[in-house]
Amino acid sequence: TAVVVVVGNPLRSRRGGCQIEQLLAGKTLEQGGADRIVHRLGTEGAESIVCMLNRLFASLDYVNYPVRNEASLRAFIQVFFSGAGLEPIVEHHNAHGRSDLEVRAGEKVWLIELKVANEGENSERLLREAIEQIRERRYGYSLLDKTLIRVALVFSLEKKEFIRWKAFA
Repeated sequence: TAVVVVVGNPLRSRRGGCQIEQLLAGKTLEQGGADRIVHRLGTEGAESIVCMLNRLFASLDYVNYPVRNEASLRAFIQVFFSGAGLEPIVEHHNAHGRSDLEVRAGEKVWLIELKVANEGENSERLLREAIEQIRERRYGYSLLDKTLIRVALVFSLEKKEFIRWKAFA
C-alpha cells in the first residue's frame, strides 16, 4: 500500500487562516494589489514591480505588522513572493557579501538590494549606497545564465512606500 503525505501550505496558520490575509488586513494578495506577481516579474520592468510592491505595502495591517527595519521589509517581500508560488532566496552569499533578495520568474532573475530611510534621512544617498553595494560586491554575477535585473530600492518608513529605485543589468 502507498502512504500519502499531505504537506500544508506554509503560509497557512494552524487555525486555518491565511497569514497573507492577516498581513493584508483580510485581503488576498490580488486584492492587495499583487495581481499576477509571477507574470509581472517575468514580463514587466522595475517601475511596474515597484508600483505593485507599493500597493501591497499600502494594504498592510500596520497596526499588527509594521515595517520597522530592513529585515522586516525583506521578510514581507519574501512572504509576498512565496505566497505567489515563487521561491525567493534571502541573503544569498557570494565571496564579496550577500544580496538582500533574489527571485526567479521565468527567464528573469531579480536581484533586490533594500535600504530603509528613516524620517529625514537622505534617500538619494541611500539609493547610491545600494547601487554601489550591488556593483562593488558583484551581486548576481553567478546568475548570468538568465536575464538578470539588479534593483536598488529605498523604502520610506515615514511614507510606508518605496520612494527611490534604480534598475540596471
